[in-house]
Amino acid sequence: MTKSGASGPKARARARQKRDGLTYTQARRGATAGARGGEPEGRFGGHEFEYEQATDLFRCTECRVYEVAARDTGGSITPCPGLVGYGGDTERVYLLLTENPAVPYSLAAFLASRIHDSGIGRAPQFSWRDGRLLVESSPGVVAELARRVEGITTAVGGRPVPAVSAVEHLSAEAGRAVIAQNRAAYVAEYGEPV
Repeated sequence: MTKSGASGPKARARARQKRDGLTYTQARRGATAGARGGEPEGRFGGHEFEYEQATDLFRCTECRVYEVAARDTGGSITPCPGLVGYGGDTERVYLLLTENPAVPYSLAAFLASRIHDSGIGRAPQFSWRDGRLLVESSPGVVAELARRVEGITTAVGGRPVPAVSAVEHLSAEAGRAVIAQNRAAYVAEYGEPV
């Protein structure tokens, strides 16, 4: 049995997670807001790298590219094209979903999960507030995503009901404005996210 000492896999992972004294998460949160919905682009180009123990590498949870492949020899990183289902399109549009008031419980997590599983949409950070969920997609697949969302149902009283009562198409600017408002409301209530 191999122990994870100072040169073991966990130690190497911790060392890789440090960049200029910051972890990836700290660096992402501290980076300036970029073009993708007010999310930090920073040095990582919008990628959301997570450590993959099987390969001992960092891989983007969105586009599935490894960090070593995304970086050029000069150290700069190519922008994340988003989910594989976006087809490499870097333009973003949004859907604002209103939860069905006939459903007596919040479906935010359920909807976000179903949408992400579709491979053509995702709920960015600060996407949910007051029964409304903002979903990001790309222009080429947003109509298909809206069609799929309209077909999501849940059981209430033993019968299926639509999970959402409204699906509103938003431009990139309008979507980023919703994220900014939701973030401001979050900070006002809970303080700056760590």
